[in-house]
Amino acid sequence: MPRREEHRTNWRAWLIAIAALLLLILVIQNSQKVEVHFFFADTHTPLIFALLIAAILGALVGWLLPRVRRSRKEKSAERR
Repeated sequence: MPRREEHRTNWRAWLIAIAALLLLILVIQNSQKVEVHFFFADTHTPLIFALLIAAILGALVGWLLPRVRRSRKEKSAERR
């Protein structure tokens, strides 16, 4: 008998794809120029770039924070 492969849905990939699609729609619909103030820099830029930079920074923080937390947890466990 041929072996049936088990098909499992990768929910994380689906959620990332849906979030990326929603982000793309949001960026496309908001292409007007806006004034951006970031620390000491003021600039006029298309809202697309401001949204993309915010999304990239958010993803970076979301990726980095658990790693920093895990590293701190491991260091405190070593001290005990």
